[in-house]
Parts: sequence; structure tokens; C-alpha cells
Amino acid sequence: MQSSRTRVSRIALLLAAAAFVLAGGVGVAQAKKSKSIKTEATFLSYDAEAKTIEVKVKKKGKKPASKKLKLKTGKKATFTVKPEGSVLTRTSVTLDGKRADINEMKEGQFLFIYWVPDEKDPEARFARKIDMVLSEAEMDARNKARLEAAREAGQLSD
Repeated sequence: MQSSRTRVSRIALLLAAAAFVLAGGVGVAQAKKSKSIKTEATFLSYDAEAKTIEVKVKKKGKKPASKKLKLKTGKKATFTVKPEGSVLTRTSVTLDGKRADINEMKEGQFLFIYWVPDEKDPEARFARKIDMVLSEAEMDARNKARLEAAREAGQLSD
């Protein structure tokens, strides 16, 4: 025969295990819902009034849940953006890892776009984050300018 103390501890253990399993299931469901898709593209245009960008897809990334959001390599695609607001809700834009403005994007610039289905329109894509990548020529010019500035400041010797 079991003592009441053993029965209570077993019940408490079962309840704790059930709570752990249920909490883990909710976390997995939320992670699937908010998982972003990484797409590589070339920038074409930005419409500030409609708050959208148009790009030409280079590499489409993972398959979205909805077929209407599917991207095709070499084709144009439109993404909804939110350039202002809280860091949790707006589209974050970076240039070479540093914060940038969405208006700094130039036609033909290579981008990494991290997107999810738009909450307001499930048939639209919302760009959570856009990473602008410098071309080799732009990187060389920036590095040359930094080197010259360091020489002028006396930080480097020839």
C-alpha cells in the first residue's frame, strides 16, 4: 500500500510533466508561425506611398505555406514594408551590417530579404528585415576611403 505522501508526489510529478509538454507544444506552434524565409534578390524599386518594394528574385529560399506566396527565380516579386515604428513591427534595413534607411537602396543592389506572410493580407509578403550587400567595387571604394582617412589622421604609416 502506498503512503499518501508518495501518491501526492506522483500526482505533482504528472501535473508538472503535463504542463511541460503543453508549454513546449505551444512554443513549437508559435515558432512555425513566425519563421521567416530568406530570399536573395536584386532591388528594382520602392513605392513609399504603397509601402512596397519590388525586386527580381535570384534565390527563392524555402517554400512558403501558401502557394500564392511562392517565388520564382528570375521573376519580379513585391514585398510589403513598414519603414517606421517599433523595432518589433517595422522592417529593419541594414547596409553591410549597420542600420540604414530604406531610401538608401539603389536599383540593382543585391539584397537578402527575410520575409513572412503579411498579417493584414495573407496573400502578400511582409519583409521583416532587408540586408543590403555592397558590391565588390563599393567595398573597395569604401575601404580605400577609410585607409586614406586613417593615413591623414596619422593612424597609419607608409
